[in-house]
Amino acid sequence: MREFARSFYKGKAWQSCSKGYMQSKHYVCERCGGVAVICHHKTYLTPDNINDPNIALNWANLEALCHNCHDLEHLQQNNKTYFADDGSIKRVKEGRQITEHKQAAAALTELLEKMKP
Repeated sequence: MREFARSFYKGKAWQSCSKGYMQSKHYVCERCGGVAVICHHKTYLTPDNINDPNIALNWANLEALCHNCHDLEHLQQNNKTYFADDGSIKRVKEGRQITEHKQAAAALTELLEKMKP
């Protein structure tokens, strides 16, 4: 957690808002259907918008996520997107962390498959 947001996340307004939101989503990850444990801001909080309730406390800006989906969300920040002249996406160069995450996930999946009877 970034220092500027520490008191916000510990405050009663956020605790009440995030708890209500997560309950409304039945603690189901909105991306993969797993167990949601993090109430994520779609528009990231910054020192400039953290005191704006339309961003910080608005359910339309929240998403119930599991740890894996939340980690992927933040790891994708390190990706670099290259565009063609017509504006279409030419390619995406993934950041090192997300590449490593995918490799570890693939290795775990392979291991689990080998353990099946």
